[in-house]
Amino acid sequence: MGKYKILAVDDDFASRLLVKKVLERDQFEVTVCDSGEEALEKIKSVKFDLIISDIVMKGISGLELLKKIKQSDSELTVMLLTGNASIETAIDAMRLGAIDYLLKPINVEELQVRVKKAFERIDLESRLKNAERDLTYSATIATANHEINQPLTVIISATDMVKMELDKLNIKNHRLNNYLDLMNKSSQRIANLLRKLREINSPRIQEIPLGMKMIDIKDEEEFVIPHDRYILVIEDEENLRQIIQRMLESSDYKVILAETAYEGLELYRIDKQLIELVILDFNLPDADGLEVLENLQKLNPGVKVLLTSGFAVDESISKALNKGALDFIRKPFNRLEILDEVRKVYSYNPKEQQNNNHV
Repeated sequence: MGKYKILAVDDDFASRLLVKKVLERDQFEVTVCDSGEEALEKIKSVKFDLIISDIVMKGISGLELLKKIKQSDSELTVMLLTGNASIETAIDAMRLGAIDYLLKPINVEELQVRVKKAFERIDLESRLKNAERDLTYSATIATANHEINQPLTVIISATDMVKMELDKLNIKNHRLNNYLDLMNKSSQRIANLLRKLREINSPRIQEIPLGMKMIDIKDEEEFVIPHDRYILVIEDEENLRQIIQRMLESSDYKVILAETAYEGLELYRIDKQLIELVILDFNLPDADGLEVLENLQKLNPGVKVLLTSGFAVDESISKALNKGALDFIRKPFNRLEILDEVRKVYSYNPKEQQNNNHV
């Protein structure tokens, strides 16, 4: 942060001038006033980091000022000064929330040390509070993502299945299709919002009307899918091949389908400059997934490959990941999972891919 802002309150001109000069030498920004009433007015318009106030003053005393400050802003730090020391006064000051208590006449070195320690404590408390806030935020968002994504996945998948059933029954209902598209788009908005919240490491709070607060979600550039680039899906199971195509096309991706490793390699060889990503079933009847990956890399060393399999990660899949496959999705996967993985691939720099395609 910039300079710390300090408000020095004292009805004795010499005392408040001394505080101002000493602390300004230490690069603090110091404002002075001669009464508790004036201090309360200044606090309304300026955000101070520390208030240093004399206890014995005409009008509002230092203890009364401390009490009023804590009522309006419990986090504002206050340090008190007095020429009439007593244990009772010190106890009252600390009980009301003062961070420290100094005696008059002011010892310059002691003032400097106490103020420095006060800000060290303020910084420490701020870091601890931020860490606790971030931890609470992360736990809340993780819980929300888990609890919301489960039914959201069902909604999105069910919407896709309804569309499939309508196609099977050859039902053409424009209004019904519009409703399904609206459900799908709204579900995607929820999924994108959850993703944005999940990616926030340190939440920023913004004020909104009626004294409420919200998390400030940074405006990101709208994700644009390259319209002239395709995803090649190599999958031998016909039903799964079709459902993956529907999942991707529902989010405006263009899809090329291949049933065998041979067919997939031929399609990639012909159209590698157009294909942004290959989704590869690792267990094909005519070739091992690792072999297919290596042949794709011979055609284009920068090829982007996303692996799928009904089996857990084994030695051969680990080897494929080490050889350059981007990621692995275990079957069964839902629509959100595969779209999230594909989105990550499209976030890579497409120019790098284009350059590699010319190798």
